[in-house]
Amino acid sequence: MKDIDFSAITAYEKEQEQFLEDINSLGVVFRHKKTGARICVISNDDPNKTFCAAFKTPPENSTGVPHIIEHTVLCGSKDFPARDPFMQLAKGSLHTFLNAMTYPDKTLYPVASYNDKDFQNLMHVYLDAVFYPNLYNRKEIFMQEGWHYHLENAESPLEINGVVYSEMKGAMSSPDRIVFEEFGAGLFPDSTYGVNSGGDPDVIPELTYEYYTDFHRKYYHPSNSYIFLYGDMDVAEKLAWIDEKYLSNFDRLEVDSSIKTTKPFGGIKELVKNYSLADNEDEEGKTYLSFACSCGSMLDNEECAAWRILSDILIDMPGAPLKQALMDAGIGQDIYGGFEDHLLTPAFIIVAKNAKKEYKQRFKDIIFETLEKIVNEGLNEKAILGTINNAEYRWRESDYGGTSKGIYYIIDMLQTWLYDDNKVFDALYKNERYEKMRSLIGTSYYADLIKKRILGTDHGILLSVEPEKGLTEKKNAELAKKLADYKATLSEEQINEIVEATNKLIAYQTAEATEEELSCIPSIERTDIKREAENFSNIECDVAGFPAVRHDYDTNGITYVKLMFDIGPVPTEKLPYVSFLAGILGQIDTEKYTASDLTSEIKIHTGDISFGVSNYKIYGKKDESKLVFTVNIKAFADKIPYAFELAGEILTASKYNDTKRLKEILGEDVSYKQRQIIGSGNAVGIARIKSYYTVRGVKDEYLGGIENYKFKKNIFDNFDANKDALSEALYAAAGYIFDPKNMKISIAADEAGIKATEGAVKVLAEKIGALDRKDLGEVEAIVPEVKNEGFMTPSLIQFHVKGGNLFDAGYAYDGALAVVRTAVNCDYLYNMIRLKGGAYGCGCGFASDCGDVFFYSYRDPKLAETDEVYMKTPDFVSALNPDETELTKYIIGTFSGIDTPKSISGKIGYSLSSYLTGRTFESIQTEREQILDVTVEKMQSTAKIIKDVLDQGYTCCIGNAQKIKDNADLFKTVENI
Repeated sequence: MKDIDFSAITAYEKEQEQFLEDINSLGVVFRHKKTGARICVISNDDPNKTFCAAFKTPPENSTGVPHIIEHTVLCGSKDFPARDPFMQLAKGSLHTFLNAMTYPDKTLYPVASYNDKDFQNLMHVYLDAVFYPNLYNRKEIFMQEGWHYHLENAESPLEINGVVYSEMKGAMSSPDRIVFEEFGAGLFPDSTYGVNSGGDPDVIPELTYEYYTDFHRKYYHPSNSYIFLYGDMDVAEKLAWIDEKYLSNFDRLEVDSSIKTTKPFGGIKELVKNYSLADNEDEEGKTYLSFACSCGSMLDNEECAAWRILSDILIDMPGAPLKQALMDAGIGQDIYGGFEDHLLTPAFIIVAKNAKKEYKQRFKDIIFETLEKIVNEGLNEKAILGTINNAEYRWRESDYGGTSKGIYYIIDMLQTWLYDDNKVFDALYKNERYEKMRSLIGTSYYADLIKKRILGTDHGILLSVEPEKGLTEKKNAELAKKLADYKATLSEEQINEIVEATNKLIAYQTAEATEEELSCIPSIERTDIKREAENFSNIECDVAGFPAVRHDYDTNGITYVKLMFDIGPVPTEKLPYVSFLAGILGQIDTEKYTASDLTSEIKIHTGDISFGVSNYKIYGKKDESKLVFTVNIKAFADKIPYAFELAGEILTASKYNDTKRLKEILGEDVSYKQRQIIGSGNAVGIARIKSYYTVRGVKDEYLGGIENYKFKKNIFDNFDANKDALSEALYAAAGYIFDPKNMKISIAADEAGIKATEGAVKVLAEKIGALDRKDLGEVEAIVPEVKNEGFMTPSLIQFHVKGGNLFDAGYAYDGALAVVRTAVNCDYLYNMIRLKGGAYGCGCGFASDCGDVFFYSYRDPKLAETDEVYMKTPDFVSALNPDETELTKYIIGTFSGIDTPKSISGKIGYSLSSYLTGRTFESIQTEREQILDVTVEKMQSTAKIIKDVLDQGYTCCIGNAQKIKDNADLFKTVENI
């Protein structure tokens, strides 16, 4: 960690300085003397440096203006006049994080990188973007990212298009999102939180260009900014540069960015809203019931910490009393909710999905009756302790996957800093807060909060979001009529003006970037990329006589163990039972514990015990994979024996005959998959097309795809007829899978952890060895079927997927394809599908391990046009002719997705995956060198590969029913889902 030279920091006043013990860092708060800009520095030895510029951006309406500005400031600026510097950074930097985020009352622009030069470049582009964006002199930026009337010729029907417009049409197609937005509107009317900061697609077209520019001018000023630096850097140098380059150019401004709040209602208000249901679905039992109430202030750290604990024990954990009471009463297929923070006035919310609308009052009564009983009889103290211990464990472990810790810290810090300049570091003192929360166990504190905030609420809502068949089609028809009627009122001159504006926008979007525009974006050199790949650690050994692989990493005293059971011989039709088994273990009662008590024991004594199924693709093979059921255990060495004891209890004594609990979990699974299909249809579609041409794809479908969803939904919808067979199948699957003869072990631990695991494994193996074994049947040959499906949902947009396999087409994988992927994503699909087409997202991928190729769009208003863009990709690739500078950018952008930071668990996973798939370090190094040494000619030569793969014709689309029907020729089958 570099020392901070405070004497060199002359443009700022130091307001706070504290050592942050929880994260072993120095925290310093500065105020810029001239503008009043707030600066927070967290200095430590973390090489993954983070920068963030944030602004308080309270919206007044649901036009989505803060969201649209979040998109548009990154579309060119004073120093970087390129049309899209963001994508130039995506393809030409070694960022470990690059994004922007809109919240209900703030907007964040965070970046992170290990490379010093790259980090400086990212800071430069982002600060220039927020303070000097091109949005004032190019209205096309607003039209492209926000909304515009689209009319390419006078005879065409008038349409509305725009990236945010499409994104929010997709978001608001989800009833779960509708519930969330209506909760805000209902609980906080006439306030900052009563409007949709992302934008309501019905309201977005009301946003004027003038209001939009005024919003930026008002809020995007240093006096309203929160600037954050984290990691190992020369702080004085960074602050001097920020001052000289940006802050010193502004004068202090009094910015009224106060958060407008709502006064309590004096009780509970009832509301009714609607969402769209497909015509073939029954409206009965499809209502979303929700209750929400205000819970004080985000500035009360203690109460907020308590509510996070309470939401876990009341709603989230297995057997949570509030959730269980509603499930027992038959109110809702899925119960979810929790503590809604990131608001000055946080709230507690609980939702019952797929309930009967006439149960609305009963829903509220059960909530209050259950909570009154809890207050009178007391909370489960062990559950409170378990939740606190588990939260503390995760905080100390700080495993954020591949994301910089600094990103999480600034998001947490703004929960108080945004509202009080004296509460900058409050979120980072979690250890003392956990101690405080533990000390309150056994007192009336938690019960008193429930009594005060929920039972005695003077500010709550009871919301019913009810299904309406054909609402999507009705809205589409109304919009089409509204646009047609509006067009009919326009003069010929006005129509021509819209046509001219549309064509001007298209010209802007399709114009070739000038050399000046491209060269202005700073980039690092190819030599800044290390030539040697990251190695992995796999040491074959045995643990208690069982074959094992050890991963030699410093685990900070934590023992990570994965027990792996080979399930390759399980018949395909039984795989849905296997995946369901993985989902219910630890969530149902055992002979010794209730599910609630079991969860508390796990949380109190371990880091985690979890279960899963993984289908590892054998490297270099199109259709070979290793199917493994995993038991994952992490704990400190002294807790390993007890962790294994708990795991043994779960594996051998779970009550699969508790059909009531099985139905509850099944309903939750079906509910989750429905949300995934509507919200992340691109991922669902990519998985689906792989089942058209590979056996492993078919297996993955039965484990977690659409086939799995159909299987579970059928059992759930006909549960009484299926429950006994389900119970029997689970007992049989457990007996078959948990056989020590089929067990291998992955371990990462110090010597104490390895020794503890040796003894614990022996005991566990003996216990599971006594399970009854049943043959699950013969494995039948699977013949993949090309289905090319269109799945219709009550959504306003599409997720369109196309792909195939390059091994099938007769080609070997080459690292050049990874670079081509960067070029195609950044300079072709992005321009054609997102910018011109209005989709929120798009991309493609080439899998080096198995040869899979896929193209996808995300929240896309188009379908046939997108399909045509995919099919023309080979033309783009064959014409690629980047100069050395541009080629270097493509290479650097490719490595930003390869050289990602890894936590300890990430390194273990990387190593184990290489071990199980047979991927060698040599193959990884070869691919790395192919990327580094790629030539333009090599990139161009991949056009034939892409053409031959796309000609295989595998297609799947999930989205708007009418749009899919109108393009039925793209599919073999079309069905509702």
